[in-house]
Amino acid sequence: MRKLLWVLFAAGMVAGCKKEEAPAPAREETGVAAGMGEQAAPTGVAEDFDDSKPYVLTQAKLDAYVGYQHKVLEAYAAMAKELQAVKARLTAGTETPGKGPSLSESMKAIESKAESEARARREAGLTEEDVNRIGALVTDVITQRHMSTMLDLAGELKKLEDMQAKLKPEQARELAPQIEVMRRRVQETEKLVSVRKVHGDANVDLVLSREQELMTNYQDMLRSFGARAQ
Repeated sequence: MRKLLWVLFAAGMVAGCKKEEAPAPAREETGVAAGMGEQAAPTGVAEDFDDSKPYVLTQAKLDAYVGYQHKVLEAYAAMAKELQAVKARLTAGTETPGKGPSLSESMKAIESKAESEARARREAGLTEEDVNRIGALVTDVITQRHMSTMLDLAGELKKLEDMQAKLKPEQARELAPQIEVMRRRVQETEKLVSVRKVHGDANVDLVLSREQELMTNYQDMLRSFGARAQ
């Protein structure tokens, strides 16, 4: 699925040379937003693992994963640069879409990225299961923290509370249920309640210990796909 998605991404870059930049793929399909789950190398065999069993993250694995992320980001940047060069030639009219070396070069860029990704994983001492399970965990934590900042739910709650304080008693009572719903939502979001139910408190707390660096990697990943990081 991941290999197919990268093929489609390259084809979109080549064929859609006059369209806007492609958005970052969803984590459910690719595992790469913040997690950067590994895409199997063209000639590699994917490992089998049971993702229904609890995964225990350790400090050593998390540290290794952060280093792996940095190398993967470099591979993404190199691939994006090559795909942009192909797109620039098509935009300039020096090649015809569907003809010439563009698609072949795009595929080579994707394969090179996959090889660099696999090499980075091996150098970090991580298995494919480690990369994909940690990637899912990191993505769930970091994307929720990112969205919480973007939506500023705490700020919206404060606005509602300030509004309530200025209302007449009967109007304030009518607004109270909405404020209570918003307050629960803020608490659940800030405490990562749903993420903790899936991944466990210990795993989530460990990821939060490297939150700033992981958030920077996440935003760099968004930029590599032409999306706007907040």
